[in-house]
Parts: sequence; C-alpha cells; structure tokens
Amino acid sequence: MVNIQRKRDVTVIEFGREYDSLDESNLGKTAQQLIEVAKHADPPLVVFDLSCTRFFGSYFIQFLIRTWKLVKKRNGRLVLAGLDDPCLGVLRRSKIDSLWERFPSVDAAVTDLVGESS
Repeated sequence: MVNIQRKRDVTVIEFGREYDSLDESNLGKTAQQLIEVAKHADPPLVVFDLSCTRFFGSYFIQFLIRTWKLVKKRNGRLVLAGLDDPCLGVLRRSKIDSLWERFPSVDAAVTDLVGESS
C-alpha cells in the first residue's frame, strides 16, 4: 500500500513493503494518483519515502522525473528519503542522482524542507 501523509506542511508519499520493487506492474495502477497528489501538494513540498524499496527500473525513473518536474514548476521541492545503495546505484548509472536531495529518514527530510534545524 502507498501511504500518503502530511507532516508539518510536507506531503510524504510512503511506498510500503509491497513496493519493494517499483516497476510498471505494481506501480502502474497508482502512478497517476500519486502524480495528482504531488501536483496539488500545498505547499509543494514532497518526500518520497523509499525505505522499503529495494529495486526500481526505468518506469519508476520516468514517474519520478515527471512528478519532480510538476513540483519544481510550482517552485517546490521533491526529495528522497531512505534510499538504499542499490537504488542509488541505479540513479548514478542513469546519471541523474544529483537531481534530488537525499535524506536518511523522512524526519530528516521534513525538517530540512520546513527549514528547521535539528
């Protein structure tokens, strides 16, 4: 299940355990809904919690870029939390790892997005 939460004015999209592999077969049905959530986030501050994700491929990368562009267009920020080394490796091999700020946890990401010091 994908869990959508609000934490201190930040929209957090948490990919649950059944999304340990983010590909078209399991993300396809919910991708458009998640794009709409990010598109209408107010303020446009979004965290993708990937702490349960162990693999993603080109479909997720396209989804991530599309969502990021929608948030960025509104002068917002989309960041990644809990990204493991194999997933980071996919972003690095694709030469897009520098597009998103990464945080070890959702709490660290939210704190940064709302501009508070830890």
